[in-house]
Amino acid sequence: MTFQKTFVAGIVACAIAGAQPASAEDKHNHGAEHGHSEKKAHFEKVSFGSVKEAWAFMKTKVGEAETMVGENKLEDVHKIGEQLEGAIHTLEEKSDMVTAENKTKLASVLKQLDKSADDLLHAGEAKDASAAALGVKKIKGLLPLVEGLYPSGSLQ
Repeated sequence: MTFQKTFVAGIVACAIAGAQPASAEDKHNHGAEHGHSEKKAHFEKVSFGSVKEAWAFMKTKVGEAETMVGENKLEDVHKIGEQLEGAIHTLEEKSDMVTAENKTKLASVLKQLDKSADDLLHAGEAKDASAAALGVKKIKGLLPLVEGLYPSGSLQ
């Protein structure tokens, strides 16, 4: 059952990756184009001491973003998109408990998650409700893939 779950998660991750043609160079080059940079965010950067903190924050904020999109509060969605990037970077940096077998898969899924959070951020900036809804949907679809790559109890 675990092999099947991992196999299906891998196929889904590849399908999502194929549907989101973004190169690594594009990841944060939006800084110059949109006034963002790693040094200066529009909103206060949130930092996390552990993957558990980052994961809990991410799950909470994705739920809030979904509600806000429904209420057309897109400025707040922009803020959440920016903050999610910090949580994702914490997962990238502090996921030592992930097995060597799953590290490559995790890196791939987190890259997609980061791209989706960036898309959400820009949708909020542009006040584009349909793009924001799509961004939330993509993020929600990736979260189970991320969770499945961690040992049981690592994120809870």
